[in-house]
Amino acid sequence: MTTARKFPYRIEKKKDVGLAVDLLSILVALVVSIGVAAIIIAAAGANAAVVLWAIVKGSFGSKNAIIDTLIKSTPIMITALATVVAYRARVWNIGQEGQLYAGAIGATFIVLTFPWLNLPAFLYVPLLLVASVVGGAIWGGVPGWLKAKYNVNEIVVTVMFNYIMLYVTAFLLGGVWQEEGSHYFNTIRFPDSTAIPSFFGSRLHTGFGMALLLAVGVWFLLYKMKLGYEIRAMGINPTAARYKGIAIQKIILLVMLLSGGISGLAGGIELLATQHRLIYGFSAAFGFTGILIALLGRLHPLGVTIAAIFFGALQNGSSAMIIYSNVPRQLVTMIMGLVIIMLLLFEALFKYRVRRVGHVD
Repeated sequence: MTTARKFPYRIEKKKDVGLAVDLLSILVALVVSIGVAAIIIAAAGANAAVVLWAIVKGSFGSKNAIIDTLIKSTPIMITALATVVAYRARVWNIGQEGQLYAGAIGATFIVLTFPWLNLPAFLYVPLLLVASVVGGAIWGGVPGWLKAKYNVNEIVVTVMFNYIMLYVTAFLLGGVWQEEGSHYFNTIRFPDSTAIPSFFGSRLHTGFGMALLLAVGVWFLLYKMKLGYEIRAMGINPTAARYKGIAIQKIILLVMLLSGGISGLAGGIELLATQHRLIYGFSAAFGFTGILIALLGRLHPLGVTIAAIFFGALQNGSSAMIIYSNVPRQLVTMIMGLVIIMLLLFEALFKYRVRRVGHVD
């Protein structure tokens, strides 16, 4: 009998890969992405330099452009931070979109159910944001409880909960919460006292500042607190964490509550800062994009902040690209997809190596 030939090479992860290597892989990936994108743009018959410069100009070319970029980056930054909390514990929460809507519904419930509240903005806004966090935490906590108690697959549950929450939103906005006389799925406009204030009278709302503070808070939680150590230990090796005395079920429930609450906060901020009423479809897939941003940011709050602003810039630059270069908006989507592929590719190249395992007969 002949023995099967073994492949003489093995792919293994390099040891002691630090933040500097991560940043270098991101930089190389972006440079290569720009080069490949320029080739594709030129092949499509457009001037690559004009198109790329239009994106830069539309993203950071003026004060208004910078503000628009930061506004667009805010919700995806927050949902990405929600993803980081869960994924660091190796709990695969895919329900950020539904949890974001749950947060928006929590704030809307307070506004519409208690219209007699006549609170000043400095009290009303925090109350509504707390309601958003509670709504998102509940919607994230249920899958977390099912996972912790009965080991139900959290991926399946959270994906299904996204659809359930969208249908709940449609039901409410097509019925009891629909603006009277409106043919669209939306509520009445919220009172002015519910609006999140802006920085120094500009259009940049303080929700962006909250997102930055949240990034610092998530970093402090993960790297400076006992709970963060337990979250990361569970993510690295759940079996070893269990023998270390870490309560795995408790961590699962906690990270899902935290992740859901943070996603709910994203919904509340977007609702009170830019929409000022609940509208079906107000989220441009912020929850799903947040998952992507978290992975591209290497599940680190600093990386997430940079990646979110970068993607906000690409989204904002697409409008200027159409105006200045007369190319379709889909080209920006293609560039975003290209950046994603390159970031993942170069992460693998920088973090993994191929090693020969021995002689093969």
